Amino acid sequence: MKIVRSTLSVIALLISTHVYAAVYAVPPASESLIGDIKYAYVTQGDDVVNIAQKYNLGFNAVKNANPQLDVTHPFPMGATIQIPTLHMLPGETRKGIVINLPEMRMYYYPANSSEVLTYPIGIGKIGKTIPIRKTSITRKKKDPAWIPPQDIREFNLKQGIVLPKIMPSGPDNPLGPYAIYLQIPTFLIHSTIFPYSVGTRASFGCIRMYESDIETFFPTITKGIPVLIINQPVKVGWQDNALFMEAHEPLEEHRSDYDDSLPGMVHMITTLSKDDSTLIDWQQVAYIAKERDGIPHEIGEKL
Repeated sequence: MKIVRSTLSVIALLISTHVYAAVYAVPPASESLIGDIKYAYVTQGDDVVNIAQKYNLGFNAVKNANPQLDVTHPFPMGATIQIPTLHMLPGETRKGIVINLPEMRMYYYPANSSEVLTYPIGIGKIGKTIPIRKTSITRKKKDPAWIPPQDIREFNLKQGIVLPKIMPSGPDNPLGPYAIYLQIPTFLIHSTIFPYSVGTRASFGCIRMYESDIETFFPTITKGIPVLIINQPVKVGWQDNALFMEAHEPLEEHRSDYDDSLPGMVHMITTLSKDDSTLIDWQQVAYIAKERDGIPHEIGEKL
């Protein structure tokens, strides 16, 4: 079965210094996709980090969408790269902030708005994941001081670095100029002085954002906004009469919490499509289960 996605835009464009804002109209409740796929030509000196920032993507998204390229070096000039700015909304209530940890992406539904904003994020390294639960915003702080938790203090001490009890705001403060505090103690959403860590597992549990993203996100945040932290490595959803699936690498320490195996995917697909006569491309499903490139792929259509 050959499946064609007619509304998927494939656009060749030159990479520039322009940063693409990730603001979209919220689709109807029965639909799941926002954005589109683009292609770009590499210019001299472009690497995974600056391309990710230009297109509001994380390191993981650019790397997984372009497995043919060596992400440890600048990309070859003139090479064509895939820009995976097609996203599937998580299958959760479209309210407040939804953070999907395996995807390393955040979705924000501002109150009294028909828009959704989406941002790449950095998350906790293995064993340091933020708790997967419902929470909410408690406060925010511009130019925050940082009180290093004990585990970070001990980690740095092993590297011969003695952290101060309180680190004032400034260029060396890892929180950067913006911090948003949650009901979960010691876990924050904050800017970072390490932009290459966005789209990777590098923090001690906090959610890291590009400074250019949080700069516009921060003013809209108020106390009480709900935050849902989820573990959803596989997403399945409808767009018009087509069924799509998107797969990411699971969180290693939470593998037992979510069945992202091929049989688990089959169960998810059959459950979602049980009320409709749907032709499923199971070969495509098996490919997605293996590749896990983080891109929504069409896997079926209503008959």
